[in-house]
Amino acid sequence: MTVAELTLEVLGEKLLTQLDSKKFVEWAVNALKLGCESENLFILAGLDDEAAEEREKYFWKSVQDLDIEVARTEGELIYCYALMIADKAIKKEIGVDYAFSQMLKIVYASDYEHRYLPFFNINEDLDYIKYDNSIWITSGLTAENSKEFILEEFKIFVEMERLMIPCGERDKCYCERCKQLNTPLTKTKYQLRKPFKYLVWSCGFCRSDKVIFNSRHEVKRMIIEAFQQPAFHL
Repeated sequence: MTVAELTLEVLGEKLLTQLDSKKFVEWAVNALKLGCESENLFILAGLDDEAAEEREKYFWKSVQDLDIEVARTEGELIYCYALMIADKAIKKEIGVDYAFSQMLKIVYASDYEHRYLPFFNINEDLDYIKYDNSIWITSGLTAENSKEFILEEFKIFVEMERLMIPCGERDKCYCERCKQLNTPLTKTKYQLRKPFKYLVWSCGFCRSDKVIFNSRHEVKRMIIEAFQQPAFHL
């Protein structure tokens, strides 16, 4: 781990939780182990019994001394931290349960930003599975496969961010009739019982209601694959 990653880890935890200021001291010790040096860094590494304000003051002085680039906005910090958490989970450097709990904090801290919502939906459906063995959104999720499912969601998240896939593309569904990814539209259907008229989602191309939504991992993989094709960007 680099000193920049160490710094991002501390700042991410500080943003999402009530950070124990001892983390600043641990950060300094680890930075020294990586070969970093500055007077303020040495001071911070020895502040075992000082107040939180004093530790944080020397933390920021050390960051400045070491010329560590930090996120300019809260949203940028959340985003960088989310990518780091996902990457660590994929590489098995941290547990899936811990990574998932951090992503849920990211959902709330980001005010439910679109790119993080799949993790919120998984958490909601895990509650439904627990109480009545049903799911509302996340197709394919079960109590037995939850860890593997979450890990796959981390992989998809990283790939979509690497490709910078726009939100509108991520929301596409797959039509089983015309075999195309599309933006779904509603259409009116009729029946001989109440309600006599109702709305259903349908394919944006052929208007079939045989659509599979992007809550399924296979559809998300189709979206990634389609976005990787050169013709997609023409």
